Amino acid sequence: MTFGVIGLCGTLILFFGARYISNVILEIPECELTLVALSPAVFFVSIASVMRGYFNGRDRISATAKSQTLEQIFKTVLTIAVVEIVVLLYGTNVTIMAAGANLATTLSVLLSFGYLGLYYKLYKKNDINIEKNQVKTKYESATSIVKKILFVSFPITLSAVMSTLNKNVDSMTVIRFLKKFISESEAKIQYGILSGKVDTLITLPLSFNVAFSTALVPAISASIAKGDKISASKRISFSMLLTMIIGLPCTFGMVVFSQNIINLIFPNATARSYFITN
Repeated sequence: MTFGVIGLCGTLILFFGARYISNVILEIPECELTLVALSPAVFFVSIASVMRGYFNGRDRISATAKSQTLEQIFKTVLTIAVVEIVVLLYGTNVTIMAAGANLATTLSVLLSFGYLGLYYKLYKKNDINIEKNQVKTKYESATSIVKKILFVSFPITLSAVMSTLNKNVDSMTVIRFLKKFISESEAKIQYGILSGKVDTLITLPLSFNVAFSTALVPAISASIAKGDKISASKRISFSMLLTMIIGLPCTFGMVVFSQNIINLIFPNATARSYFITN
């Protein structure tokens, strides 16, 4: 209920504020339809994240992995299908094509959420029976539970918000500054390279860290709940070691070989690929 309300508020703000965000904040009027098409996904992602956290806490990582895999498959298939339909109906209108691609993202999130809902419905009854037989249930008020959730999630959310805020700052400043030196169309192309290609490369190593956290957080939480601080400390140290083993070489490689990397992976990108060092 808590995250459903938060997600609904986010959806409504994005849906009704799409024109203001695109025209005033981003100064990219063409993205209004894209924001409208993407807005329902905020609500479903908010609830789906809670359900995935529930399965992770139950050591059912496979449920989360399958839902994410299905989401990517749906996104790939639906993006191609929706964009092809848009081209047939409206021609090669880039604005509508982009909105259609993001509508496919919303539909894939909805289908992934549907899978999680069915999985939860099938296994919830079994979980309740196990708890009755093995665990002494402690009942708490809804207010107490919400306070605990927000207290734990706020620091994690803050780190995610900082990353998103950084991208929003880029979207509001990069094109404005570049327009002083080059044309608006060229500025949008350069920002597309930064957001669509460079950011993709930079976030690739981080995806491994997300996988580690998904697998290790339930195990670390279980160790702490049992009072086994030694095991929890070892798992945390192991996670940090793997993070550095992956992160440091990637950082060095992107700084030193930035031009070579972007030319190899995105050979059709503009020659001005120095943004990767940002």
